Amino acid sequence: MRDTLSKKQSNSKAPLAQFVAIIALTISIFLIVDLGRRAATSYRIQREAERLSLEVEQARQEQQALLAQRSYVASDLYIEDVARRELKWARSGETVVVVMATPEAIAPLPQAEARVVRAGSVPSTPAQAWWLLFFGPGGN
Repeated sequence: MRDTLSKKQSNSKAPLAQFVAIIALTISIFLIVDLGRRAATSYRIQREAERLSLEVEQARQEQQALLAQRSYVASDLYIEDVARRELKWARSGETVVVVMATPEAIAPLPQAEARVVRAGSVPSTPAQAWWLLFFGPGGN
């Protein structure tokens, strides 16, 4: 009877050990899966942080460029540049010279001459306009 009693006790310990092992295995699988998820989330957050820091750096560089442009636009140098270039103004004592095409160069050609148009008879650059002004269309 003693043998049967000891067998029953050893048999009851084996299912308890298996139950504890299954529970431990289940918990460890859950923890491993959770750790993998957290690592993936951490990696995505790190990549997003790097992207945002690059974006912030680009925004700072753009801000510096805009501040430099703002200070240039507020300067007298810019005002003078716009007045000279766009408004064709000059300081007192200076003379503004604007080269315009001669009437011969822009006059419509008769039908007979329209077929024989020489290249360069209509000025396309200021240098050609000056040349036509001083030497005429036959001065080439």
